[in-house]
Amino acid sequence: MDRTYVITGAASGIGAATARYCRDRGDRVIACDLHDADVIADLTTTKGRAVLVDEVARLSEGRIDAIVANAGGGPPETSVSLNFFGAVSTLEGLRPLLKTSSAPRAVAVSSVAALQSPISALVEACLKMDEAAAVATARDALAAARRNPSCGNAPPGDVQAVLSLYGSAKYALQLWCRRAAAKPEWAGAGIPLNVVALGFFDTPAAAPLLSDPNERTAMGRLAPLRGAYPGCPEEAAAALFWCTSADNSQMTGQILYIDGGIECLARGERFP
Repeated sequence: MDRTYVITGAASGIGAATARYCRDRGDRVIACDLHDADVIADLTTTKGRAVLVDEVARLSEGRIDAIVANAGGGPPETSVSLNFFGAVSTLEGLRPLLKTSSAPRAVAVSSVAALQSPISALVEACLKMDEAAAVATARDALAAARRNPSCGNAPPGDVQAVLSLYGSAKYALQLWCRRAAAKPEWAGAGIPLNVVALGFFDTPAAAPLLSDPNERTAMGRLAPLRGAYPGCPEEAAAALFWCTSADNSQMTGQILYIDGGIECLARGERFP
């Protein structure tokens, strides 16, 4: 089937692998990123989000079949704006372009980092769509971490803050997608909306971690499935492709962990 996919964060890593996966199967991809893409847009800003929607609408002539809201990561100062508000703006802003598709689909990319204890005030501000409050909360959390350097074997304050902000934003994104998926504008319009939460994959963003033998070994212990760590970007791409393919006509509102068993080991029987 000839389908048009919009993929954010498509210049490298998981996004680039997903773009290749779709193109290899004969589908059209509108790649979006800060560089080396069909649409150049900064999703940490209101202006960049508007550019994304306008340019995708222009290039697609107002019709797309699937959204892969993959763009994420980034420095802690913009983590919440990108990982939550950028992703939600992508999904909501492009949703009207799905209305003429015979099999409209959408997926957001999250992370196992969402399994850690979130910053509740940050998550609450995100779900209220109060970006100013969310950014202020993130700024306070980052400042507090930098004032209190770690001790013992704990990671440095900056590292803790990055993981906490990133994980909280991704957790909020998962909650938003769960709430949105069953609403009339999504489920009622026949649009499955799901989340794929990824573990550790061999991408440029993970290179600093994977290049450190001690860190690589420590992170590998978190994934119980032998041979699953680190994952190949093409494996994540295959899951994202299926979620947004015409074959997925039943699954919506789900968080699919592609993580080598990290979530299973961490939460066990609490979430059967």
